[in-house]
Amino acid sequence: MDFRQELIQIIDKSGAHPAWGVKHCFRVYHLAKELSNHLTLDDEVLYAAAMLHDTGKYPVYALKNIDHALRSKGVTGNLLQQMMFSPIKLPKVLDAVENHMYYSEPGRCDEAVYLRESDILDNLGNIGLMRLFSLVGQDELIQTPENAIDRARLFADALPDKVSTKAGKRLAVKRREETLRFLAGIKRQTAEYAWL
Repeated sequence: MDFRQELIQIIDKSGAHPAWGVKHCFRVYHLAKELSNHLTLDDEVLYAAAMLHDTGKYPVYALKNIDHALRSKGVTGNLLQQMMFSPIKLPKVLDAVENHMYYSEPGRCDEAVYLRESDILDNLGNIGLMRLFSLVGQDELIQTPENAIDRARLFADALPDKVSTKAGKRLAVKRREETLRFLAGIKRQTAEYAWL
């Protein structure tokens, strides 16, 4: 079986919520390629990292009280070694997976930088809002629509500053504006969130 197809099957069998599932991984991969189109990234490294960066969050791999980025790094290392992935490329994949979260510093390789950028950006704008609201009642931090609104506001305020590349910053501004327009509309239409 093709390496890429095998990674898709791993995600499909993992019990991943759609907010973190294969379509999220595809968006992160393709956005990373778009943002880095002026560079030559290793496509195998970027693809593997994009597809496996959230595995530590998936029910079959998650461990309670373990940061999902660190868990994802361990799962990724095990899976790719079983698949006979290049041992020369593996450290770059692991760097990207470990450092993909907005609260982490960007990784050392370009693939890690652009994976992190695109993952952050997938939490902003219309797609970020869709993901947040799909998690209501499914995530310990987002039990109610009000929690999703609070999280959207927090992401709009904090995440654009976590993006470091020029292309990423331009897109972060646009997606932040999308989020703020939505929040302003919801506020107007719900008597300042009283009827949410």
